[in-house]
Amino acid sequence: MKNITSFISSALGPILLFLSVTGISCAQTTTIENNTAQLLPYQDEIDTTYLKKHLSVLSHDSLQGRDTGSRGLKIAARYLADQYREMGLQPVGDEDTYFQHFNLSAIKRDSTVFELSRDGGLVDRSVESEQLTANFLRSFGGSDTLSGGIVFAGFGIEDPSRGINHLGNMDLEGKWVMVFQQIPHVVQGDTLIDPGVTGQTRFDTIIKEKRAAGILIIPAQMGEAGYQASANEITRLAYSEPNQYELKYLENGDPGLPMGYNMVKPSMAARILDIKEGPQALLKYRQQLINNINGFSPQQTGYFLTHIPYTSSPTMETKNVVALLEGSDPELKDEVVVLTSHYDHVGIGAPDSTGDTIYNGADDDGSGTVALLNIAKALTQAKTDDHAPKRSILFLHVSAEEKGLFGSRYYSDHPIFPMDKTVANINIDMIGRVDSTHKAEGVTDYAYIIGSEIISSELDSLMKVANAKSGNITLDKGYNDLQDPNQFYRRSDHWNFGRHRVPFAFFFTGVHEDYHRPSDEIHKIQFEKMARIIRTIYATTVVVANEETPPAVDNEEFIEITRAQPR
Repeated sequence: MKNITSFISSALGPILLFLSVTGISCAQTTTIENNTAQLLPYQDEIDTTYLKKHLSVLSHDSLQGRDTGSRGLKIAARYLADQYREMGLQPVGDEDTYFQHFNLSAIKRDSTVFELSRDGGLVDRSVESEQLTANFLRSFGGSDTLSGGIVFAGFGIEDPSRGINHLGNMDLEGKWVMVFQQIPHVVQGDTLIDPGVTGQTRFDTIIKEKRAAGILIIPAQMGEAGYQASANEITRLAYSEPNQYELKYLENGDPGLPMGYNMVKPSMAARILDIKEGPQALLKYRQQLINNINGFSPQQTGYFLTHIPYTSSPTMETKNVVALLEGSDPELKDEVVVLTSHYDHVGIGAPDSTGDTIYNGADDDGSGTVALLNIAKALTQAKTDDHAPKRSILFLHVSAEEKGLFGSRYYSDHPIFPMDKTVANINIDMIGRVDSTHKAEGVTDYAYIIGSEIISSELDSLMKVANAKSGNITLDKGYNDLQDPNQFYRRSDHWNFGRHRVPFAFFFTGVHEDYHRPSDEIHKIQFEKMARIIRTIYATTVVVANEETPPAVDNEEFIEITRAQPR
């Protein structure tokens, strides 16, 4: 961690020495004004042309969706650093650069081998990898080598109240339990068996209570061709990139979910069930089971499956981008207001209906990223004109938000400036669109505000004062609730400041139809609306930075939640 005064002193030491030698007094330099009224007019520097210019670069196809660790994200980091260098903001990262580096560990699937045997002899062996599909499909889990006999358990329903028990009294520990994928809607007397009630709970029962090695799901209704198409897509995604990311210094050695949730190819399922007519007869067999839903008992198939995963543990290098505008007050400049946005997105993925595979992330979070740049530009111009906020402003673009808020977690664990000197965090994530709720109401000039009074009523009051003097947008508190089922209060980078008792306000305009899709592109951004939100954020930053006493945490419920629900 760095004390801002000592940081600046070390950087300016040679210049101060020159001034003393040449007889030029520091007292002769211009005094920078820090009056809020003088700073607010610089919100006019928030400009749609500027925003569009930089967003067109950051959301361009050439950056390939800015996935963490990718070449595109590295280009974006250099681009942001170049903008701050041109503005003259101070590099406060590693070795006096604009970068704060950190490493993520990951687990990458390399291949999975499936060996099917009977009576001690190998019946089938198939391999799954990025290029190969097997007779079994590793849906998720299965991080351990698993071996066990295969038990057929129908639909896997255990419902004594209706006289249905497809798991029976059989010992399933260490076994593979094979079940049909979809539980049917079955009318039993006047009662409907609802798959919404029994669908997921059957897996929990089989794995957690019965301690099975894994589940084999028969996608009978999908058919052989459907299984193959799904297998091609799932293996391409599952084996091409690492997953299970974790900050390197927080590694806990957990390899993932040991139990396996696998699909079985319909033709292989027919073989295991000794259905001689092959996969086309599975649907008929399924219907027979439905017709006798109460009379089924689990069956040993006589087959034995071994599932052998092969993985590697790559380390991914990435970085946050950090730049400082030093405050003007001799005492308060050691305190910081931190503005955050994440500059990563999700990269390249499954194609949409147009065949586009690049997830450009113009709104998520290209919009927040260029907002920080424009606020920095406005404050830089103010400081050039001898006006600057009392406290310092740290512009923090975090990486790996999409992987699990890792960039902000790293910063909060390794703060460049002490957390007890961080008076507020203003986080910006997705402010360029209008969600369906506000479209229906015909409202565009709004932002959801998450945080503020759920951690600090004083910050909320300051934000309202700032908004009245700037964008004058609707401050929608619709998600500002610790009981909100969406839990947006913990789904972006402000969380990692709040858990350190730093008051925060999260500006957000809601999830839309292009969220995490290739169609999140720049031509859909509403720049005029976005600029008004950024003016409110600029004014909030200035008001908080100039307040004599920083906003206090006065809602301990949020703090208790961060202790009970650590990410």
